[in-house]
Amino acid sequence: MKKFLSIVSFLVLLSFNAIAGTKVGEIVGQMGTTWNEREGKNETVVMGYVLQMNDFLQTGEDGGMILSYVDGTKFTMGPNTEAIIDEFAFDTSMVPIEVAMNISVNVGSFTYESGSVSELGGDVEIFTPTAVVTMQGTAISGTVDTSGKTTIILIPDTKGDVGQVTVSNESGSQTLTNVYTSVTVFADNVTIKAPSPLGNNEKKNLFDLNSVEDNIEDDKKFSTPAMENENVEILENETEETDFEILEDAEGKEVEMDMDEAQELEEEIISEELTLAETETITTTDLNIDTSTDEIKVVEDIEVEEVAIEEDIDTSYYDEWEDDLKDWGYIDEDNQISVWDAEGEQTMDWDDAKSMYAEMDQAYFDAIGCSDCTWDTINWDSVDWDAVDWDQYMDDYNDLLEEYGLTSYDMEVEDVTEEAEEEATSTVEGYTWEDFDLSDDYYNNSDYISAGGPPELTIQNYCDYNGYDSSWCDQAYLDYLNEWYADDWSLFKDYDSWDKGAKKLFKKWYGWCGTWPNYEWCDGQPKPWKMEGLKDKYVSDWDYDDWNLFWQNTYDWYYTGTYGDSGDDSDNWEDEYAYEDDYDADLELELWLAELDEWDCDWYGYYWDKANQSCGTEWVDNSGSETLTTTSGEILNYTTGEITQTVTTTDGLTGATSSTTLTGRYTTGGNEHNATSSTSGDYTILDRDNDNHRAYVKVETAEDSDIQIMQDTETQNHI
Repeated sequence: MKKFLSIVSFLVLLSFNAIAGTKVGEIVGQMGTTWNEREGKNETVVMGYVLQMNDFLQTGEDGGMILSYVDGTKFTMGPNTEAIIDEFAFDTSMVPIEVAMNISVNVGSFTYESGSVSELGGDVEIFTPTAVVTMQGTAISGTVDTSGKTTIILIPDTKGDVGQVTVSNESGSQTLTNVYTSVTVFADNVTIKAPSPLGNNEKKNLFDLNSVEDNIEDDKKFSTPAMENENVEILENETEETDFEILEDAEGKEVEMDMDEAQELEEEIISEELTLAETETITTTDLNIDTSTDEIKVVEDIEVEEVAIEEDIDTSYYDEWEDDLKDWGYIDEDNQISVWDAEGEQTMDWDDAKSMYAEMDQAYFDAIGCSDCTWDTINWDSVDWDAVDWDQYMDDYNDLLEEYGLTSYDMEVEDVTEEAEEEATSTVEGYTWEDFDLSDDYYNNSDYISAGGPPELTIQNYCDYNGYDSSWCDQAYLDYLNEWYADDWSLFKDYDSWDKGAKKLFKKWYGWCGTWPNYEWCDGQPKPWKMEGLKDKYVSDWDYDDWNLFWQNTYDWYYTGTYGDSGDDSDNWEDEYAYEDDYDADLELELWLAELDEWDCDWYGYYWDKANQSCGTEWVDNSGSETLTTTSGEILNYTTGEITQTVTTTDGLTGATSSTTLTGRYTTGGNEHNATSSTSGDYTILDRDNDNHRAYVKVETAEDSDIQIMQDTETQNHI
């Protein structure tokens, strides 16, 4: 939509109206693979490329672009981004002026900084698959993933000013007014949550107004290294003379070597195995120089020590966590952090620790056949787990522990004889986490089965036996573990289907509400016995994919309020308390149900027992408990407004009947037409249609009223 504004005549009028084929801007920054789809043809985008309406701009994995509109608006596109210029109008030659801008971003990262269109009050909107972003004189950073999920962040513009931006979809909108706050839109019909501030790591890694420009500068520096120029100068200064090459050392003295040796040195310089400084050191110290005579001496043996080039370790993943780890107290003021090896907890400098962890991650990715992966890019479904050589991975893992001065898990223990080991193990009985690994062997352990469950863990047989720190391995922690293992054993061994007891145990340990150790099942949290793909399986029959489905649905529900399954997992009171057995009745619920009348009982989803006039959780067949009421012999007196009729009631349980004849202001039975009652302001309105006859009465609600409507053979009394 375009917005028209009145501008006083003394403004400098600029003329621009964006139509097809008219310039709306140009590319002022570009790197990597970039192209534009215009009128069905792809064109390579380079610096100075002129932009037009309906251009479909795209960047590759290494691509980036900076767009400058004619009104001064700046729009940047990161790698793997698609954007369409839907509308651009900037015509200040007419009164009122015409200014507007619309951009569609299908996927990728982008930034926007307002130009004159926004400053003059024009409508500026950015469309994504799930949201509409309305700019109000400001700068933003945005990302749109392949599912359409959109995140918008309010950032300062190049002058440091902060405006505001409104993000909306079909379910509502949120307005960002504070700098470095963000909103995320998961779908066009999901309510947008309130803006939240960015963390330190999010700010540090933010795609901002200068990100593409900085990458372009880095790309230029990388493509013209200084060493290349230095090597060229060295090679150009070399001179050949018969079978020798003559070099000048730092003091201007000539040094001789044979052609083969000079060629070898030259190749090493070119391949950057030697730096310029190292080359100079060799020519001044390793060559035999005689300055007392003009005779040239041949140096036959030159030993060149190979220089090891140490590759940098990519620790960027752990760098992102550094500020949080310090805030949480894991990294102390001396930059030390706790790590664990075969001997237990150790301390290590954080810079060394993150390098070690990064190398361990790489060893893991190598082991699973995804050497180029990171934790953010790996596709777990593509991993061939059967092909993983875990023994080799553990060897690499232990080697890294030793390289960083820690004790590996496969290191041989010295000075421990078989007799000493036997004596130690014969007097101390204990358990490790491997004894409780929840594998098939664990559930089929004959000792555990005969004992009715796994052994009880104590301070002696678990904490002390494994050398765990008493600051966390205490009795409260063991009570939690013992209760967990006992309930898990019961869940897997005492049940083979989702009956009441199994559901109760599962809800006890897999709820996402409450706090540790008393987690609770949340209202609406997905239940596996209702999920498509799981409802026909019991938990003891689940494989890896089944657990993954359960957790994925739970994550989706927790963060978005919905999940892929279309089932409704919301709890009513009956579902909530259906798992209580006869010996664990909820007295509070019974007392509450006893207070409900028939209407409330039905409204809360319970069952009304007409015979006993009570509310319960079990369905009741009330077909035989209905009391039938009929009327007959109606006589209408239009003068007095009264009727005479006989009312007969029949008890559905006993079959007993009773009749009484009443005269007064009553409603006739079996009416085909009944009045509707509504309120409007301070009035109650009674409206009744009987074929072509209508009764319409409006009375003050503050006054008591007794209204009798008589139409044909029907009456209706309203009090």
